[in-house]
Amino acid sequence: MSDERSFRSSAQRKAELAERNAALLKDAEFTRSVLANSTVAIKVLDLDARIEFMSAGALRALAIDDAEALIGTPWLALWRDEAPAAEALAQAKTGHTGVFEGSRRDNGKAGWWEVTVTPILGANGQPARLLVIARDVSERRLAQQSQQMMMQELHHRVKNMLAMVMAITSQSLARATTITDGRLAVEQRLMALAEAHNLLRDGETDAAGLRQIIDRAVAPYDTVPSRIRVEGIDQPLASRSALAIAMAVHELCTNAIKHGALSVNTGRVAVAWHVEDARVLWTWRESNGPRVSPPKRRGFGLRVVEASFREQLQGSIELSFEPGGLTCAVELPLDALCDAATG
Repeated sequence: MSDERSFRSSAQRKAELAERNAALLKDAEFTRSVLANSTVAIKVLDLDARIEFMSAGALRALAIDDAEALIGTPWLALWRDEAPAAEALAQAKTGHTGVFEGSRRDNGKAGWWEVTVTPILGANGQPARLLVIARDVSERRLAQQSQQMMMQELHHRVKNMLAMVMAITSQSLARATTITDGRLAVEQRLMALAEAHNLLRDGETDAAGLRQIIDRAVAPYDTVPSRIRVEGIDQPLASRSALAIAMAVHELCTNAIKHGALSVNTGRVAVAWHVEDARVLWTWRESNGPRVSPPKRRGFGLRVVEASFREQLQGSIELSFEPGGLTCAVELPLDALCDAATG
């Protein structure tokens, strides 16, 4: 008996809900309220795809107040690319549902829309009108585009990184006198590259400061008390600029340790820079080191220094092999330091 009462109660509730639903469908005010408060854009078209009705959501999407301005006009004219919309119309006219994503041609709400076109059947069971329901998917579309751009940027950076690693490895080994020296040179250069990437990763944005990069690059080569003096403001750098400068400073430090001022206890290095006329004037100056003279040929390390400043950062560089030590004078365009990552 309990199950029978439960069944009757359930059937009664369903009957009441069905009756209430039928009453609401007949209530024109209720229908108008639903359409007015819906966030989707609803239109009704005739079989020639001319607009017969527009909901309040559709008016808001098109940023117009009077539906009469578009009643009777071609619906296809609203779209930048008419082909997907025309295909969806053709499917709906055959009794099926057409779906597409498109961008508006109008001056209303900008962005992308997911559109469903379905037939409204007449008394004969054939399509008499077409119902169009459009949902704003601009945020989703922007997120997809952003993700695609990030993937492209990641692919670009990985390719550049692999090319740099290959160059470092081949050039370091080719110029090493022993396998041990070659392996050590490769390891040190890759560690310098990794350290620069760590600094970029630890920041809140894909950028770093010039002072940060140089302080981090010289730290493994300095002593207590310090023999490397760094002076300059923390000029913001884009990621590619930061990597180029980090590698250049690493090579200068390595050269100073092997042949220059840092190879003797009395040697000193001064790194300084300032901004002047939209250019960064940057110098590396060694002093009190062993007597140096211009090399007969540029080693890989010095070629990395020149390529970093001249080719990657669009600057000019002058290397002076003075008796007291090497001086490296660089001029860099300020915009190149900030925009290198987007180039």
